[in-house]
Amino acid sequence: MTLKLLSRRGDPFARLLLDGGQHDRAYDLVEQIRQQGRMSRVFGGNAWVTADLQITREILRDSRFRTAKPYDRSPFRTVQRLFDKTNPGVINPVEPPSLLMVDEPDHARLRRLVSRAFTPKAIDGLRHCIHEVAEDLLNELDDGGSECDLAVAYASRIPIEIIADMLGIPRTEAPYLYEMGELTSKLITTTAPSWRNFRIAVAALRELEGYLATHIERLRGANADDSILSAVVQDTELSDFEVRTFAGLLLGAGFLTTAHQFGNAVVALINHPDQIARLLAHPEGWSNAVEEMLRFDSVSQIGVRVATEEVQIGGYTVQNGTAVFLLLAGANRDPAVFERPDQFDTARANARDHVSFGTGSHVCLGAPLARMELQIGLQALFERFPRLALAGSPTMNDSTLLRGISYLPVALGSSSVSLG
Repeated sequence: MTLKLLSRRGDPFARLLLDGGQHDRAYDLVEQIRQQGRMSRVFGGNAWVTADLQITREILRDSRFRTAKPYDRSPFRTVQRLFDKTNPGVINPVEPPSLLMVDEPDHARLRRLVSRAFTPKAIDGLRHCIHEVAEDLLNELDDGGSECDLAVAYASRIPIEIIADMLGIPRTEAPYLYEMGELTSKLITTTAPSWRNFRIAVAALRELEGYLATHIERLRGANADDSILSAVVQDTELSDFEVRTFAGLLLGAGFLTTAHQFGNAVVALINHPDQIARLLAHPEGWSNAVEEMLRFDSVSQIGVRVATEEVQIGGYTVQNGTAVFLLLAGANRDPAVFERPDQFDTARANARDHVSFGTGSHVCLGAPLARMELQIGLQALFERFPRLALAGSPTMNDSTLLRGISYLPVALGSSSVSLG
């Protein structure tokens, strides 16, 4: 209710946090917040917000700031009590021991153990699989008609099928993983999920936990494979619950964000045909183009950190226990860092300076995989369908925290295969 009141009073941050119809003006609201200063107070002075890239980087790298816990989601005690009473006690991407939510020393221990499965060699080993999945999906599109919902038919299927491989789960079960990922994501895509979405997500998490527990037991036995999850399972330093939590996070974070970024990138490219033409003529530019797509329309919109002591940052004093909301998508368009930040330019020299994957100790473990999936998947898509165009208006998801497209109608145009 307080957010709604602040929103009605014109508070741009409150309006940004509220779900429903804000996507078209989200970046305008971010710019209104930026105009209030490099950092500005929100919630009656009980918290801070910033869209400044330098400050965002400093906070994410500063050990004096911890991750936000569920009870930090709201500065209001009634909401905090609600979260305390509704802790479901199941694997949960927004509860410890999720890597997103733990701090030192547990974070270093967990990250060190699971990062063994994310070595450059392990990730590069997935390159052939990504090419294979993309090729199969493009062949399906070729045979399936002139129009489709690209979000369902392509953008979401590459990451979910690769995640299935990483989990050691047959690709035939990828549709089930997709369904579970969609349902459980309702806990991480908004600042405060509705009671209905909370119940749906918790029920899905309970079902998924049982499914993963059975699968993990198989990996511990004679049927162990060479998947990334199998490597994690064989590490006896992790508890069963930590392994299940890691598997659930891999599914949620590794699939949803990449699928959304695919959709955002496709729309950005279609709206800038000159950029497509440049990339088709100079395919060596795809790597940098992916960085610009991540910068220009980031899936991760907002992060939160909480000061564990009084901290001086950017000339501002943040008191112990005070939350700082980091507008990641706004930092990615900081005019102090990016020239013409609202312009989409796949040849931008400093495109990689974005913070879409975070930075510091909590930088996304799966960033190299996401980059590889995006580059291979997008390049293959536009090389096969160079005349790809929108066939209607895309539908944005209903998320505050993760910006993405749930429905992406496209006209495929002539296939390069049929042309040649």
